[in-house]
Amino acid sequence: MKGHDVVNRYLRAFRDCLQVISDAREGERDAHRQAILDNFLRHAGLEFSGQDKKILTPEMTVEEPIYHVKWGPSLAAYEGMDAVQGYYDAVNEVVSTFQDHICWVNDWGVASYSTFVRFTTGRVLAAEGADLAADDQMYAQLLPMAMFWRYDERARLIGEDVYMLTAPSYERIPDGEMFEVAELHAVARSFLKD
Repeated sequence: MKGHDVVNRYLRAFRDCLQVISDAREGERDAHRQAILDNFLRHAGLEFSGQDKKILTPEMTVEEPIYHVKWGPSLAAYEGMDAVQGYYDAVNEVVSTFQDHICWVNDWGVASYSTFVRFTTGRVLAAEGADLAADDQMYAQLLPMAMFWRYDERARLIGEDVYMLTAPSYERIPDGEMFEVAELHAVARSFLKD
């Protein structure tokens, strides 16, 4: 199995998500769908290893990508390279992973279901309306999510449609069980070919 030996349960679950994509790619026989899954896995590896600026390149992404993101009651659209990079810049202000990933590939792209996991304090979550103590206790905010990734004939990303499906739930992270961002980056990098 790819990925270095990780002990933290959230990092193990994240590694398992990337392995799902890698296994789907290895099992795919159609060359176009293989290329889509290669791009999809590289995208995740770059995004979660702090290298998101390498995603928006002519080899991986069309010139005018369009992202639609529904987080809570509102739907936001990000159109063009600058707007999409702004979206990544905002997303990367928080530490996050995925778990429970399932994906399906077709000629048009990838559909997936996973749980987005955001790590932050009770203080931040209480300020956002969560019924938690406004303190420095760390929590994992769990958000079930469906995503649709469209690709062109060259297996370049056209855009993403991201939908949070329910209100979040929360898990208290006991002292000493939070991972370091460098550990997350290492897991993600272990799935990159270069």
